[in-house]
Amino acid sequence: MTTTTAAKRDEMRARLLALLAERSYHYRPERPFTLASGATSPFYLDARATTWDPEAKPLIGALVFDALAGKADAIGGLTLGADPIAGAVAYYSQLAGAPIRAFTVRKQVKEHGMGRWIEGSIRPGDRVAIVDDVVTTGTSTLDAIDRCRVEGHPITAAVILVDREEGGLDRIRAAVPGVPCIVLFTRSELDRYARLRRDIART
Repeated sequence: MTTTTAAKRDEMRARLLALLAERSYHYRPERPFTLASGATSPFYLDARATTWDPEAKPLIGALVFDALAGKADAIGGLTLGADPIAGAVAYYSQLAGAPIRAFTVRKQVKEHGMGRWIEGSIRPGDRVAIVDDVVTTGTSTLDAIDRCRVEGHPITAAVILVDREEGGLDRIRAAVPGVPCIVLFTRSELDRYARLRRDIART
């Protein structure tokens, strides 16, 4: 199994932070955004503009794979935010010689065919890592955790691409006590990067 060196990991993390700040981070205090929770915020993180990007895919795959460190047999979460991340990790894990299967959790059960809540390359009893692109209240991640538990999959990790630092991470940790909850980036980091870019643009 291949692993990423610390120096290379830092380099990849810095580049992914830049991509998220430049492509996914939006700040509009004069006309706040409405979030999925119904709350309003001057910040909006459109993570999919980055997670579906070809440059970001190998960075996400490598960083999440390394963070998991063998903790899971499969990775996935609630569609749609989790899907590109899970796919990137599955692809990278195969190249690294330690395959992690990918799956997606439906928001509503499929009413035809196999009638599944969970779709993808997942096997009975797989240890699963639940992934999400952005956590605000944590509801999407919690829904995926609950569904996987019902289907008999032990939760061995949770991975969040960006934590908005609004209490959702605490809710997730409370739902999976003792399980590693890994955050790659925080909104504060994106704020700092975005402010630095604005300051440079003014000079």
